[in-house]
Amino acid sequence: MRLIILAACLFLLSATSSFAQRIYCPLPEDGTWVNAEAKPKEISRIEVESKCENNQVRIRLRAFTSCIPRDCKWGWTDASMRSDGVIQVLLVGFLSSKQIKVKAFGDLLDAHVINVSNDASSPRTDKTYNLQRK
Repeated sequence: MRLIILAACLFLLSATSSFAQRIYCPLPEDGTWVNAEAKPKEISRIEVESKCENNQVRIRLRAFTSCIPRDCKWGWTDASMRSDGVIQVLLVGFLSSKQIKVKAFGDLLDAHVINVSNDASSPRTDKTYNLQRK
């Protein structure tokens, strides 16, 4: 009887730990998100790709800023997911860098962007955008 109880406990323990580690892909943030009202130098589009490999979620993100005659593109960059489910990435450019944190809420993507200029005389800017799923 003790052996049966021990086996049942071990089964429940292994089932619980595998359940806690379950990974779902793609993430809710996966896809293309647009800000149709972007002003020059503001985020106009964010693309997120997620896939599961070897029991880990791999995330990459690229952002576009409104430019003339066409949007400026920041290259694909590996992103990470914080324990609260927010995806974050640091995009490093020649003139400035952008730290972007995103979280999906249905068909809206909340994107908090901190822009840090490489020119010490320019101030750091901080803005939140709401993008819609394309």
